[in-house]
Amino acid sequence: MGMDPENVDLIIIGAGLYGIQASRTYLEVHPHSSIVIFEGSSSIGGVWSKDRVYDAFWTQTPIGMAEFSDKRLPSVPESESYYGFFPARYVTQYLKSYVESHVYAGSPLASRVRLNSCVTSLRKDAETELWRACVSVQSQLKFDGAPERSYTVIAPKVIDATGLTSSPHVPRIPSLDAFTGESMHQKDVAQSDFLTKDTQRNVVVIGGAKSAADMAYAAAKAGKCVTWLIRKSGSGPASLALAQGSGPYKNSNESFYTRLTALFLASIFTGAGSPGWSFAGYVERTLYRTSIGMVVFSWIWKRITARAWKEADYESRQPSQQRENHKDKSPGGGKGFCNLQPDTDIFWQNDSSGINQRPDFFSTIADKVTVYREDIERISDRAVILADTERTPIPTDVIIFATGWDTKTSYTHLDDATACSLGLPVPKSLQSAQYSSKWSDLDSTAEVRVLRRFPVLAHPPPHHSTPTSLTPFRLYRGMLPPSDHSIIFIGKVMLGNHFRTAEVQALWALAVFEGTLGLPSEEAMDRDIADTVAWCRKRYLGKGQLGNWFWFDMVPYTDTLLEQLGLGSHREQKGWRALGDWWRPCFARDLRGLIQEYTGKYHQSGDTSVTPT
Repeated sequence: MGMDPENVDLIIIGAGLYGIQASRTYLEVHPHSSIVIFEGSSSIGGVWSKDRVYDAFWTQTPIGMAEFSDKRLPSVPESESYYGFFPARYVTQYLKSYVESHVYAGSPLASRVRLNSCVTSLRKDAETELWRACVSVQSQLKFDGAPERSYTVIAPKVIDATGLTSSPHVPRIPSLDAFTGESMHQKDVAQSDFLTKDTQRNVVVIGGAKSAADMAYAAAKAGKCVTWLIRKSGSGPASLALAQGSGPYKNSNESFYTRLTALFLASIFTGAGSPGWSFAGYVERTLYRTSIGMVVFSWIWKRITARAWKEADYESRQPSQQRENHKDKSPGGGKGFCNLQPDTDIFWQNDSSGINQRPDFFSTIADKVTVYREDIERISDRAVILADTERTPIPTDVIIFATGWDTKTSYTHLDDATACSLGLPVPKSLQSAQYSSKWSDLDSTAEVRVLRRFPVLAHPPPHHSTPTSLTPFRLYRGMLPPSDHSIIFIGKVMLGNHFRTAEVQALWALAVFEGTLGLPSEEAMDRDIADTVAWCRKRYLGKGQLGNWFWFDMVPYTDTLLEQLGLGSHREQKGWRALGDWWRPCFARDLRGLIQEYTGKYHQSGDTSVTPT
């Protein structure tokens, strides 16, 4: 070690969307504060970093929403946009410009980021109540003029912005180590040149989510012989919604991210459960507690699902003999295209969902990709062996694991006891009997409340759900440990638009640190957490087990956070325009005045000036 600990005002772990916004928000209000942002990789951006972006990676958030409120995304050529969705490399360039152009106290935001710097340990000193971060430098970088492999930083506050997409999950498959070809997780695809190598012809993509769809499509367009494997024992393939909008909306995100649409989500964040009369409360009671409302609710979601499935045309792309028995999941005719039909409609999110950003996606997959819905028995040196009755071998040169992320290993800088005390998922076996009993009681009463509010959630369709071995997230509003307000976890909820959520979570976190947010008692926060976890499990079936899957709920969730802060500049408040606020899409620019409103409300004096950019 050899160095005295470095003292700063705030430690931020992670330089993705959430870490960037956390630092920007804090410095907007406290430009002379000393903060440091640790990033374990060699570039900023997280999932949008230059190390992870490849040609076939496109945004699922369109122009006007895939940006922050204080800086517009540069124009994307119309030839590279499909209903507003565009290649991810434009976001990479945007974020680099963002951290370079935001200057505070004479230094750009980029100067606060320390790349290749991994926080290996984070603990709180019981006497000083300061957080100590042990940092490992992954390359020969120099700080303060001297080369160091590791050092310590101390701060009274920490924002953990490591998110959910930093630690790859690779399933345990027998004999995987015997494979002599190239295997990689989706996180590392951009680092490989397999798409251009003639010697790597046979590509197997494993996984059912949108990322697997992107990998299969990219490999097929590159002329590879592609096999797409989706576990028979899993939750099935993702639902792919239409890119195009309807009526006045340019794309499906615009039509979906409105406050009116939010009323049809059975979302716990609509605020309709509060006492007293409200328009949202009236709509909610009508939709979910009357027979007419339930008919309307069911019709709307069946129509949304039918539109998406009609574009995919799962049945008609099969030969006639397969259409006669649509439930036949064999990959024979039509290259097994019907295996991509989701097990449940879009509302339930039994697996994930995404946007189909390419007009030729379904035709490309149907014509050029063989799709299996089957488990894997084992892997040999150059083949994947299926667990079907024929033990079908699939010749394989490249395996891509589009198998998601490991929640537990995304915060290895915290020991299990600390993680549990802070409300992060840990193996259930590590719970104390007292902790387990407390939350069991809270969860059971919460489920009763949730089903009373949303009776539709008591009757899910048949589905497969793999039990988790981890405890759920026990964070208030998905961010705050009820027992410790000196550390906040942002980016730990999964939803459809992280740009807007990053801005709002960052401001909410600042308010907690400053003491301007009136927090309920720890007991009340525990009750709210239990309600959220119970709702999430009932609402999102296979994906809601950890209590942090808010996929459709970005608008009501962020509105809830801002209402708790007492802010309203993102909403139309007066006259007829206030009515239009219900069906107007929520764009990034709507958040433009929030920090100024916050400082005007809570900072009557003091220097909060920022260098113009």
